[in-house]
Amino acid sequence: MRLGLENITALLRSHGDPQAGVPAILVAGTNGKGSVTTFVSSILRAAGLRTGTFYSPHLFRINERIRIDGEEIPSPELDRIIGKLKKGYSETPFTFFEGVTAAAAIWFRERNVDAAVYEVGLGGRLDATRLVDARATVITGIAIDHSEHLGRTRARILDEKLGITRPGAPLVANLSTKALEERAGRHCVKTGIPFYPVSRDVDVSAGSMAVSQMTFSLATPLRDYGTVRTRMIGRHQVSNAATAVRAAEIFLPGRRPGRAAVRKGLAGAAFAGRFQVLSGEPRVILDVSHNEEALCASLDTLLELSPPERNIIVFGVMARKRLGRFPAKAMRSAREIILVPLKEKGAAGRDELAASFSGEAAAAAGSIPATVRPTRGMAGAMKLVGRLTGPGDTMLILGSHLAVAEAVARM
Repeated sequence: MRLGLENITALLRSHGDPQAGVPAILVAGTNGKGSVTTFVSSILRAAGLRTGTFYSPHLFRINERIRIDGEEIPSPELDRIIGKLKKGYSETPFTFFEGVTAAAAIWFRERNVDAAVYEVGLGGRLDATRLVDARATVITGIAIDHSEHLGRTRARILDEKLGITRPGAPLVANLSTKALEERAGRHCVKTGIPFYPVSRDVDVSAGSMAVSQMTFSLATPLRDYGTVRTRMIGRHQVSNAATAVRAAEIFLPGRRPGRAAVRKGLAGAAFAGRFQVLSGEPRVILDVSHNEEALCASLDTLLELSPPERNIIVFGVMARKRLGRFPAKAMRSAREIILVPLKEKGAAGRDELAASFSGEAAAAAGSIPATVRPTRGMAGAMKLVGRLTGPGDTMLILGSHLAVAEAVARM
């Protein structure tokens, strides 16, 4: 992986800088940035804006990355734009991500969107999305992930993500510790950027959570939105929704979204693979969480919906991921854990996965931990699931976008 802005700068310039003049919100963060991007986009649409949305990565197909008012870019249009970009490849080479980012900017300009919401791919300071015309920036949270590129401490990772900020564009940040919040605040004071910490600005109170929706109360310095609801479930989504609402308010200072638009936007937001509960029996949940913090949050949500003795976890992950507390917590959250070596190069192998769920993890899980079953691949894992699940059971598939995509292909 090569990080840098030289290629994307030249690529966009060679196509007339299509990102310029399209007001954007740029969303970075270790976890939650896809969800916040979804919430913000839904709120802006509910407020009457024609809204472009850029996601990274995709789950099933590349078209998912580029959307206008929730609709994916049609394949013929994407092929046309990518073909246009490739014509100049010999003079202006670019990576896959740079090409897709440029394609989104071109599509949004051609379709005259009123606003665009971009999810940062990796980090922030050197990410291709950094060149968009961001009128507000967002950091959804900081956890240890992609250490080989971003650093091994939360402070270092935050510094990389603060690279998306720019003078005149307010920063909305949802940071979990006072130290990180103060670090972001000092950066903003030094650079003259208005800073809106979510912990200070937004009051939320958890309500009820069920399989189909979640409710909670939400209030900002602008207004009290009362009890709101969303189909994106999990206590961590309360925090993501709070971040998104504040970002939408700050982004639209002259035409802030009304109470009805925010409530409608939160209620209408949906994002595949984010603790997505499928219909049918037994219950199947798809979740792309792939680092310790996000994986443990997914287990917390699982246990609010289903007791451990009814749960089966299907798990596959990339080898570089630090799992921390997750294996022990997973073994207390399910009766069966099925481990899957994914097809992708760099995925954790069968023996590596099994080692993560033995020894200290098994001891920490207690006297009656889950049964851990390593498999040779997703095909065998799904056959095994068919034999182990019954009515009333819940199967949670998680570990990465790749794990969810492989599982869905076998269902």
